[in-house]
Amino acid sequence: MRTMKLKNLFAITMILSSICVIAAFSGAASDRSINEGTENFRSSEYLQKRTFLFGSIKNLNAEGDYSTVEPVNLRVIFFKPFQLFHYTMGGPITFLNQDRGIILADSFLLGRFTVVLPINTNSIAVMNTTLGTIIIELYEDKMPLTSENFIKLANDGFYNGLVFHRVIEDFVIQGGGYYPNGSEKISPYGPIDLEINPQVHHLDGTIGMARTNDPNSATSQFFIDDGAQRFLEPNGSDPYGYAAFGRVLNGIEVVRAIAQVETMTKFGVMEDWPVDDIIIENVTILHG
Repeated sequence: MRTMKLKNLFAITMILSSICVIAAFSGAASDRSINEGTENFRSSEYLQKRTFLFGSIKNLNAEGDYSTVEPVNLRVIFFKPFQLFHYTMGGPITFLNQDRGIILADSFLLGRFTVVLPINTNSIAVMNTTLGTIIIELYEDKMPLTSENFIKLANDGFYNGLVFHRVIEDFVIQGGGYYPNGSEKISPYGPIDLEINPQVHHLDGTIGMARTNDPNSATSQFFIDDGAQRFLEPNGSDPYGYAAFGRVLNGIEVVRAIAQVETMTKFGVMEDWPVDDIIIENVTILHG
């Protein structure tokens, strides 16, 4: 279910769319500075997340409230939602000094820490909604074309003022294509080709692209999985699958809150539309 149990961890020492009724899945080094263009995203606390770190490090640098290390053979585990990253090299990882753990300078690190995102070079999408803020890592390294399309739209302000128009608990929350009055907004960039990476799965909090029955029809509409939806991958409910291009790092509770709202049929044909509109106020992209 939603809570993934990690067995034997300490043995190591420790869309989908409603563009029309008949077209399902329709298409629709740690930087703590915040983009001035972000209206409601004011605090770096949104970019802090509890994690479990263990492995080899080098170049420990403690400054003020933060410490920074360079991974040598380091594993980073997030629990809500569960994610595991393995770094054998790459950019530095920063964490708060008040957290406790075993730190052997230029050697080893083990314990629970609060890290400052991003911890890699992928961009972060800060999605402010009327029910809260969702922080999403965009998999530019694994899904470059789909991520680029979303980033361009976000930087254009395309998503500002649009709604989550299709909400189904334990399935998805979908938005990015409609205004509160039911009028559709069309992407200026047109459809993109379906992009699939076997390393990217539809897990709890994954963001994906909505489309029509045509696999190359996704434009601006996206969905966020409320719980793992592995049948959305190739040869599941559809032979082509649906492009997954990122995952919620912080704010999964906001996804839950949106997924649980009361819905109805609006404008005659739009099923699963929230009774009280949930508006995307803005989406800001922070580059790693």
